Amino acid sequence: MALRNLEFLKQQALDQNESDASYAKEYNEDFCRIIWEKDTAEEIERKSRAFKGKVARSNRWIAGLGSVSIALFSGYEYDRHFQASAIWRTLRTFKDIAIICVDYKVNFREESGAERLNTIHERAARRLLNCCQENGGLFIKFGQSIAIQSALLPPPFRKELSVLYDNAPSVPVEQIAPVVEQAFAGKKLGDLFIDFSPAAVASASVAQVHTARLRSDPMQRVAVKVQKPEIRLQIGWDLFALRTCARLIEYAFEVPILWSVSEVEQRLREELDFEREGNNSELANRDLAMLGDRSLQRGIYIPRVFWHATGKQVLTTEWVDGTSLVHPEKLLDEGWAGEEIMHKMVSLFAFQIFVSGNVHGDPHPGNVLVRQHPENNSFREPQLVVLDHGLYVRESREFRRQYTEFWRAAMLGEKRAMARVARNWGMPDADMFSTMVSLKPPKIGRNRRSEKNRSEESTAAKGATYDRHMELKGRAIAALRDSHGLPPELVFVTRNMNIVRANNQSLGIPVDRVQILGQYAALGLRSMLTDEAMSPARRYSSVHGVEPSRDKLASRLGGLLAGQWSYISFRVVLAAAAVGMAAYRLWCRTLALVTGRSYITDMDTILDDAMRRVVERKLGYQIDTSLFSA
Repeated sequence: MALRNLEFLKQQALDQNESDASYAKEYNEDFCRIIWEKDTAEEIERKSRAFKGKVARSNRWIAGLGSVSIALFSGYEYDRHFQASAIWRTLRTFKDIAIICVDYKVNFREESGAERLNTIHERAARRLLNCCQENGGLFIKFGQSIAIQSALLPPPFRKELSVLYDNAPSVPVEQIAPVVEQAFAGKKLGDLFIDFSPAAVASASVAQVHTARLRSDPMQRVAVKVQKPEIRLQIGWDLFALRTCARLIEYAFEVPILWSVSEVEQRLREELDFEREGNNSELANRDLAMLGDRSLQRGIYIPRVFWHATGKQVLTTEWVDGTSLVHPEKLLDEGWAGEEIMHKMVSLFAFQIFVSGNVHGDPHPGNVLVRQHPENNSFREPQLVVLDHGLYVRESREFRRQYTEFWRAAMLGEKRAMARVARNWGMPDADMFSTMVSLKPPKIGRNRRSEKNRSEESTAAKGATYDRHMELKGRAIAALRDSHGLPPELVFVTRNMNIVRANNQSLGIPVDRVQILGQYAALGLRSMLTDEAMSPARRYSSVHGVEPSRDKLASRLGGLLAGQWSYISFRVVLAAAAVGMAAYRLWCRTLALVTGRSYITDMDTILDDAMRRVVERKLGYQIDTSLFSA
């Protein structure tokens, strides 16, 4: 009986061990195996150490991931609170530009048709727009610059990026007040101004404007332009991103664009110095005072700067009421003549480009107001008020001379002279250079196709569209390959001319912009030749022009005659062109009366139409004339 009970207890113990082992196996297979197989003490110890090592390694991984997460979160919060998200914006930029580059590299193929290529352009343009909008600040300016220079870019870029011209969001006055107080140590906002507007009346990418009255002169209403507080923290990173992305694009697509980056960086840094902006406005006033054209002097006004309330980040000028060119319909409703307005505007900036050499770099519609001349109470006389003088370019005398000669050669049809200037600037393709300065459309594929073949291009294979894109890209690359000789001023002069061109178009093209530019180019060339002839220790050479020598009366006389001859011949050609255009307009009006059709009668639209037809026929995508009015 006792033996049977012992057997029963033994079996019960075995059953319990089996149950415990099965239970352990569910939670830890290794430990279960140790118990079930009844390993030796040494083996159990070894496996226990191995198990503990796995746990330790897992803990280290978890701790490492936790540390990295904490570091990333801390870095993000530091960047957001102390660096105005500058680092995060830079990383976002790198990501978006890299995706755009990969998209073009992978999908831009010979077998792609025009519709598929246009889809790629739309996708890239939307991504670029989102990047600029999310980053804000200087990236708004970057996007605006691309939109303005989009004459040879596919239409989606102009269409998408044009929204960047809308008013940028402003920051509360509570964030602006410390900027003002920092600019004037020991002074509060109320020590300088009274009736400081709680909300900004205008806001741009890097600054915003408030109205106020001077504490020192309560009757004087002023415009106070204050730099947004985050810009100083972001500019270094933003320019680093611009430079890096330019290198990436140049490497990926072999398009030399780095030549312009250093000049853009310098101009943007200058634009953030509001004391420099005040000096620029006074310089523009002095230039106008030296101009012999009294009508233009009277028709342009630049607001006065109040230096006691101006610093590096704060600019105070007199407040001027007027109607902005942003609202052309309002201007016409008020009774202003578009021809008077645009003649003054084109003349002003042509004078700056070809005569004074100090050029406003951002004459967009929001920076030009129209008002009744305050000294005229008898009849309506428009006066243009020019604002925002932060971005100016100082042309070197050599650049102004060469650029003026290029315009003269283009107007007179002197191809050799055009090619000589283009070669001096490292651009052997004078035709492509003319396209870049908006003088003429590019000639694409004319040496390889007969007129008969051109008429059959509409039925060409998909690869033809790709080939034309590649041809234009190849010519642009060739034009920019020796870009070390390209004048840095050219970027901003071309920008100025393109914006003025767009302003002219917004008012219905009331003036012949090319004719006015030609007149001031003739004036500028005569002025430079005359100055060179009258300068000491120079003589005139028919081969080399004015060159150093002993002071001789004959040399001076030769230089003066050369300047006058250049001016007269230039003006004769311009007069002939004006007569030709007048005859052409008369002929078009006659045809319109007979046929009932409308015809193009102005030079800007003729150039645009020529560009449009070339791009549509040769590059395979359709555009509208507003492409050139970014």
